[in-house]
Amino acid sequence: MSILKLSRNISLQQRLAQLTGRLAEINGEGLGLEPGKIQRVFKRNFIQVQNELFVPLSLQSIRVFGIKAPASTVRVGLRTTFRTGNAFADIRLVQIGTDFVEVQAKGKFPSRILFPLNKIEGIFPVRPAAKG
Repeated sequence: MSILKLSRNISLQQRLAQLTGRLAEINGEGLGLEPGKIQRVFKRNFIQVQNELFVPLSLQSIRVFGIKAPASTVRVGLRTTFRTGNAFADIRLVQIGTDFVEVQAKGKFPSRILFPLNKIEGIFPVRPAAKG
């Protein structure tokens, strides 16, 4: 499946509104916050998590827990504007919105990571390793 076939006409604010009430981890430079519920998503610019307002488009990522794996994904690598090591060198792309990228997080707890598009430098296909 092509990466571009996962493009959707949905904004980060609209996607987060769909996830209201879910547990989320806010990730930004210098932030060390415990996960909290997405309490409110404002029409423009802000979300409320643990009674604090955040600007989603200024964050490095938002990880939302309790979302099962999607039916179809594409294996990709992400290059970000911030250091991640190789954390996103091989990950499952769920969708590309108008201003965000959503991936299926690795690990035993089902979750998604939403990246503002301005934090993504590139998306590249990942091929399965050759057996032998």
